[in-house]
Amino acid sequence: MNEKNVNLKYMKVYNWGKTIIISGVLKYGAKFPSENVLTRKFGFSRETVRGALEHLEDEGLIRRVRGSGTYVSFKMEQSSKKKVGLILSYLSDYFFPRLYDGIKSIMDEENIQIELAVTRNSLNEEAHYLDKFLNMNISGIIVEGTKSSFPNPNVRLYEKLVRKNIPIIFIHNHYSNLDFDSIKMSDAKCSYELTKLLIENGHRKICGIFKYDDMQGIERYKGFMECMADNDIVIDDDCIRWYSTKDFDYKFSKSSMSSFYKKIKNCTAMIAYNDEIAYKYADFFNIKSEKFLNTFSMVSFDDAVLGEKDFKIISGAHPKEKLGRLAARNIIKMLNDSDWINHNYSHNFPVIISEGNSVKKVER
Repeated sequence: MNEKNVNLKYMKVYNWGKTIIISGVLKYGAKFPSENVLTRKFGFSRETVRGALEHLEDEGLIRRVRGSGTYVSFKMEQSSKKKVGLILSYLSDYFFPRLYDGIKSIMDEENIQIELAVTRNSLNEEAHYLDKFLNMNISGIIVEGTKSSFPNPNVRLYEKLVRKNIPIIFIHNHYSNLDFDSIKMSDAKCSYELTKLLIENGHRKICGIFKYDDMQGIERYKGFMECMADNDIVIDDDCIRWYSTKDFDYKFSKSSMSSFYKKIKNCTAMIAYNDEIAYKYADFFNIKSEKFLNTFSMVSFDDAVLGEKDFKIISGAHPKEKLGRLAARNIIKMLNDSDWINHNYSHNFPVIISEGNSVKKVER
């Protein structure tokens, strides 16, 4: 295996593990995922995972107890620092560490502590953490919305936070029934440009996979739909697959992917919700058809580093650290702005399309 590829995989496991410990997701004494669990989670070899665990142990972040398991040995110091809450919907394997590093780099400069909460896309969990923040000395909150494509039922908790003059800014999305500023990608525009790239290369039968329980998925579908309409191309509803957090495992099971494969056999291209999904389908389709890599085109979102691959998917780049740093800078500005509620701290990152070799020209 290519040494660079091994190092990318090793660092991916190491960075993910270090971030969930340093951020406080796993606290001192908590059980750390085992070698077997991490091997299944990342799909890497036991040797790669073992090397990452050894590195974490060498740095004093974990300790392994024979016959018992692996435990977090990093103890976060109690601090009188100003605290900012950070609510995330999940810990994405591939860009959470970089997003978090961006936020933390700015917070460290200002001597501000991050209080991290992860909802796992559960509105009950979001309510729990909002209530927790109401009852502790939190100065401001950065929020990634949970089930953000739907109106949010935790309105009263957000209103209580505003009444306490606690600034709130969203990242990646926002809620339709709450008026907060947001820092995010230009998802609809990015999707429009990616779809346009496919059409310019002769593709008209384009299938799509979108996530329906967050705003990013809806916006990405919107951009795709508008570009298809602007080019007088009818979308075949049977060739669009929707999924949510809850039905992820089923929708990406072999049987479900086989069922979708049968429906899209006449399609020449796909636009996928993110790179993780795109590469799942690329690997699956490649098994189904030896000609896949030479004939089928794919575009996606996030420009994630998922190891070195011969098939590099053209993708809408996620700002990662840049988004994190801007969110941190803006919440700090809001802390110093007595009229933050009436000032605009929103930002949409411009569209940047990564390079790749995943789009082939179709002769009409």
